[in-house]
Amino acid sequence: MKKFPGVEELTLGKNVEIEENVSIKGKKIVIGEGSIVRSGTKIEVSEYCEIGKRSLIGENNRIRGRDIRIGREFYSNHSSEIGGGGCFDKTSKLTIGYWFHLGSYSIVNTAMEVKIGNEVGMGRFTNIYTHGAYQSVLNGFPVDFGPITIGNNVWMPGATVLPHVTVGNNVVIGVGSLVLKDLPGGCLAAGVPCKIIKENCYPRKLSMNEKLQIIQRINNQWNLKMEHQGNCVFKVDKAYIDFENMQFTGNSSEKSERSRSVLRRNGIRFKVDVVDGEYRKWKNADGM
Repeated sequence: MKKFPGVEELTLGKNVEIEENVSIKGKKIVIGEGSIVRSGTKIEVSEYCEIGKRSLIGENNRIRGRDIRIGREFYSNHSSEIGGGGCFDKTSKLTIGYWFHLGSYSIVNTAMEVKIGNEVGMGRFTNIYTHGAYQSVLNGFPVDFGPITIGNNVWMPGATVLPHVTVGNNVVIGVGSLVLKDLPGGCLAAGVPCKIIKENCYPRKLSMNEKLQIIQRINNQWNLKMEHQGNCVFKVDKAYIDFENMQFTGNSSEKSERSRSVLRRNGIRFKVDVVDGEYRKWKNADGM
């Protein structure tokens, strides 16, 4: 096991892999089981940091702050950052749910508190800034500090979110948007500044026939060889996939895991782990 003398208390779950040239410093840091920390990454947290199980932290990442709590299956691509200016101040706090995606060259600034829900994706070059300041406020220049809240199931590729903004659940934000004001749940929004294009459009309830058409298209496109069993249930090897009730059961195999991976890339995610070759439901609903 690698030694990190700069950490007062380091807790690693089972099968955690930390590559070479990784720096970890701080008071108390917990990395969940099955997680991977790639080369060149630097973690520095003054009080507490918890990263959920089966997370993948990409190469040359920066995770810095005072209090950071990230749910399970966090994925960060290379050269992304959590922290930035003011990240060690008493006002700094970051809470993120499960299945958070942080694209390359993206940043979550935590000078003020940031709350991010479950299943949130920040594509490449996405920015969350809790402060905007450079020139003197005494000379009338704009200076702003404020918290940011992002709801569940939000996709914002290449967007920039500024202080005091709240984004609701089930929101899609267009590429390159500048979010200056709150966005209500269920909307499609885009632009500079970001404006609502369509309200209450997500999620949209699909009929079983529509779902089956989508599943069969994915099945054929990726040659998954999933066999339709009736209703919205499919079989691959010894595993069963119930798309109506979002259940993945049975025994795992290379084919079933490939199907699960391809479905995930299409935004279809199942709350299961592989335990002793079988698919098991998550023990904790919060994903930690």
